[in-house]
Parts: sequence; C-alpha cells; structure tokens
Amino acid sequence: MVDFLYGSRDSDDARTVLLRYYSSECMAHGAYLISIAVGLLGFIGALPHFWSIATFDRVVLLGLISSILATLAIHVLGRAFFWGYLAFSVLFVVSKKESEIRVEEGTAATSLILLHRACFDYVLRKHWIAKAFDRVRMWEIGLWLVLIIGFSLGWLVLSL
Repeated sequence: MVDFLYGSRDSDDARTVLLRYYSSECMAHGAYLISIAVGLLGFIGALPHFWSIATFDRVVLLGLISSILATLAIHVLGRAFFWGYLAFSVLFVVSKKESEIRVEEGTAATSLILLHRACFDYVLRKHWIAKAFDRVRMWEIGLWLVLIIGFSLGWLVLSL
C-alpha cells in the first residue's frame, strides 16, 4: 500500500496499462451489445414474414432465433459487467505480493500480473454477477442455449 500512496512509477504504469485494457474490453462488449440489439430489431422487423411459413416450422425457427439472441445477450451483458467491475477496481485495489500468487515454471510475477490478480480476486469476492461470467465455458453457453430454446418453443407452442 505504501507504493501506491507514494506514487510508485511501476505501480502507476501497471494501473494505466490495465485500465486501458479493461476499458477496451468494456468498449468491445458494448459494441457486441449494440450488434445484438441490431439483430433483435432485424428479427422483430422480419416477424411478419414468418406467418407465411408452416406452423411447426415457424415455431421452431422463431424459438431458435429468439433463444440464440437471448443467450448471446445474457452472455455479453454478463461479460460487460465483469470487465466494467475490473476497470473500476483497478483504481483502488492494492497489488498482491509475489508470495501470494502461484506462477508457472518459467514465468515471472510482474507488477502487471500482481495487480491484475488483485483486481480479479476483488471483483470475484465483491460482485456476485462477475462470478457467473468470469470463466464461462462453451458447454455452459450451449446448456443455456438448449434451455432457452426449450422454453421458447414451449412458450410459442402454448401461444398458438
């Protein structure tokens, strides 16, 4: 903490680099959200054209498209929150000590990785939504996709 209070140059440089990286990830996920919104608007604009398709095909197609958009929106929104929390935490988190983290053989614990691990641990400890989206694997996204498809198909069948 003393390094941070007295303005250690290495610590300030690491904070600047991490803040830029986290901010660029926030911007990228914001762009992804805008893309999903455009896709949703295109989907809504194309809805009248679906009524000419057979009922079962229409239900399957609408369920599939809506569930894919919902799954992507949930995933990208969660990741945007995660990167936003990391960008916020880099401003005040105290960097970890080299003895507090494990490093693989042949790697070094740089000031950048020490600060990143401190931010990462802080976010996982303080923000429950970040825990769900910090390391989402593709099979988990696929599971959500299947669940949302099932829910959408059930909802659409019941609404017919």
